[in-house]
Amino acid sequence: MSRRERSEKSEYSRLQKLLREYYISLNEFLLPEDLILREFAFQTLNGSFVRHLSFQNVAEFKEFLVRETPRNSYYSVALYSDPAAQKIEDKGYIFAELFFDIDVDHIPECSTLEYHLVPEATLTVVSRECVEVGKQEQLKLLDILTHFFGFSMSEIRMYFTGHRGFHTIVRPRDEDWLRLNSRHRREIVDFIKLKNAGRIGAKGRRARSLKFTALYARVLELMETDPTLSFEEALRNTKVEIDELVTPDLTKLARVINTLNGKTGFKVTLLRSESELVGFGVGPHLSPFKKDTEIRPRYSSKEELKILDYSLKLVSGKRVIVPGWVAIYLALNDVAEII
Repeated sequence: MSRRERSEKSEYSRLQKLLREYYISLNEFLLPEDLILREFAFQTLNGSFVRHLSFQNVAEFKEFLVRETPRNSYYSVALYSDPAAQKIEDKGYIFAELFFDIDVDHIPECSTLEYHLVPEATLTVVSRECVEVGKQEQLKLLDILTHFFGFSMSEIRMYFTGHRGFHTIVRPRDEDWLRLNSRHRREIVDFIKLKNAGRIGAKGRRARSLKFTALYARVLELMETDPTLSFEEALRNTKVEIDELVTPDLTKLARVINTLNGKTGFKVTLLRSESELVGFGVGPHLSPFKKDTEIRPRYSSKEELKILDYSLKLVSGKRVIVPGWVAIYLALNDVAEII
């Protein structure tokens, strides 16, 4: 093993130790009750993916999490009779929950901050303001799911991903929804994004009753309420910028609530109600790492970095003490080594 390989192994072991301490203390994962029918997948600290795993209970899942301390943890929104099968066609697909993804990268008003480091590296940071824009999209989605589709909050699970977006999983009591194929889920996306009017609802009792004009009428009502709004502005205020490729994909993976996001170290955070969503804001409180921590930057920054409200300038090799959440953030992005 070369000196560089030994150094990288030592660096990852220190980061892994902190992550492991968090998972040892964690007792609430909020995994689905039917977890034995779910495929699990993980991204390791070195970036590789491990898929096609299954667990019999939460204790078995936690044992794996503590032992392996992955960068990211996921489970399938689909249920399978044999989730550990290596090929998707051998898993025995049963049905899939409805899954919606709001990613600020897909919202025109948002732009991530990119800091160019020396030598040749880039640190990408999502601003607090961008997450707030994503939250407003999530509020619109929640309104549509409850008022136009008739889902109750007991059927909806939504969470902040810990980085740059929000996920929503719907498990309707009416199982017709769960058996919708990719094409019909695409029609739901078209409805929410106000695309392809009139093509909603070829299958499913509730889906058949959907009317494009119902959501379109809201656009017109907004224009009547505020005559200064253009049609494009009213449309933008009504439709939701969900990722249109995610919902029709029956093989998508959801993050495990309360695990850590591998880009930020922030917790995947459950939002139990509309009021919790309204009051939500991204910040250091989402990180379990509170103690000041010494780091050694691997790069120098040409300018001052701003991660949420914390600012610092990096000098390669010059040790500095920072809040624990900043140390984890930089270490997960390979910008600094935890000492």
